[in-house]
Amino acid sequence: MPANEALSSQSPLAAALEKAARLEEQLRQAKKMEAVGMLAGGIAHDFNNLLTVINGYNEMLLTSCDLPEEARKCIAITRDAGERAAALVRGLLAFSRRTPLETRIVDLNECVSQLATLVSRLLPANIRFSTDLAPGLNMVLADSGGIEQVLLNLVVNSRDAMAEGGKLEIQTVNVQLDDASSSPDPCLPAGNYVLLTVSDTGVGMDDETRQRLFEPFYTTKAPGAGTGLGLSLVQDIVKRNVGFLSVRSSKGDGTTVRIYLPAAAGEKTREIAEPKSAPRGGNETILIVEDNGELRRLLRARLEKLGYAVLDAASAAEAVELSNGRKDRVDLLVVDMVLPDSTGTELAQRLREGRPGLPALHISGYLENRAAVGIPESGAEFLSKPFTLAAFGDRVRSILDRQRRKRILFVDDDVEVVMFASRVLRDAGFEVLVGGNGNVALSTAQVERLDLVITDLVMPEREGLETIMRLRKSHPALPVVAISGAFGGHFLRSASTLGARAALAKPFSGEDLLAAVRVALGT
Repeated sequence: MPANEALSSQSPLAAALEKAARLEEQLRQAKKMEAVGMLAGGIAHDFNNLLTVINGYNEMLLTSCDLPEEARKCIAITRDAGERAAALVRGLLAFSRRTPLETRIVDLNECVSQLATLVSRLLPANIRFSTDLAPGLNMVLADSGGIEQVLLNLVVNSRDAMAEGGKLEIQTVNVQLDDASSSPDPCLPAGNYVLLTVSDTGVGMDDETRQRLFEPFYTTKAPGAGTGLGLSLVQDIVKRNVGFLSVRSSKGDGTTVRIYLPAAAGEKTREIAEPKSAPRGGNETILIVEDNGELRRLLRARLEKLGYAVLDAASAAEAVELSNGRKDRVDLLVVDMVLPDSTGTELAQRLREGRPGLPALHISGYLENRAAVGIPESGAEFLSKPFTLAAFGDRVRSILDRQRRKRILFVDDDVEVVMFASRVLRDAGFEVLVGGNGNVALSTAQVERLDLVITDLVMPEREGLETIMRLRKSHPALPVVAISGAFGGHFLRSASTLGARAALAKPFSGEDLLAAVRVALGT
């Protein structure tokens, strides 16, 4: 038997060679994806700095009252290009798994409707665009940015496939898959889904193109007209959102892409977003630490236009020197997460040694750095580049407004007492920090801005009376409320002697607690 016939008869040798070829191809693709990931991570931080500057100045120009209409149109085109560039960076990072999914309840009808306004600028006049959105559409649990990227990529592909014109339609509908026979894929479990369909009447695809459809870097477009990442990115996003994608296309007969996403349990009504007003300004002092000079000047100009007093530095060392040489108050630190001589987290901690409780807004163009430099997943103020100046102004004002609320540290080793008191104080409009012993109280007072400390007197590790004495020495102006149910009130009298402004015997009611707080704060 000839050698080629032996191999074609699916002998063990032929099967082994075929498997080895598949493994080699998978390894090649894996190495290619690793290279994409390294490339994406390397460019994201610097490129997002540039995009923030470009889009920011475009935003400032578009809000000018005396801009000629023709110039306004040109700037709007530049702004749209900047937004698409930002979306491309997000797509690269998502494709290389450099950013985590940020899932939430998403209304696909709303996503499509928002896209429609952008599509009108992307599509030429010879392409008819329409939508068919099912009323009462189920919500899906997905990454909204990823879904927007999917829609944008599919629309751009359809546009490029209809150079001579045609029809593009996006549809949504609820579907229920009862068993394997009704499922588009055997691996797709039965259940409720939302079906998103993007169809066009373009040139379609031949067999070779369909076989390589999701291969990274494969493109049928002319050099410089496409990256080859579009559909592979779409497939990756759909998979990461636990969905299924199918493509039907033939040469000369258009293309239809169907995406099945699991319906989310819960509220199906669409949230109506209230129109946002212009960001409010203020007269507080803000310290900006950003090594990119263009971005630093843009943020300074924006904040000064809103009425703030602004200090700026290009490095952590410069910021520390600036802070140490200033006796006046600094109300907010705006800091890049990656500085030439430090991280944003480390700088914030250093500045808080001399300015306890200084709030910080961390900014970065590369989300993966968030964990690397110590920013927790929650509880820290973070703004991802590129951001709009309106979003930046809103976040700054929000942090400063929250700082105006009185901050109370409640210290007690009884968890139930802490939970009760925290609820009462928060309902009354206070910001509440909690601790379980005197050591926590003393360490918290060193790094946090506090308006009042409420402390139990009998606790493990460090008693309340000693805690009060140390607080009075280190923070003589900080008022203290003593609480205790021990020894018939004798400890409470001692606490008053040591400087506690109010004493409260256990058990106490919520009204009793608030009355003691009012006495201590003099309100």
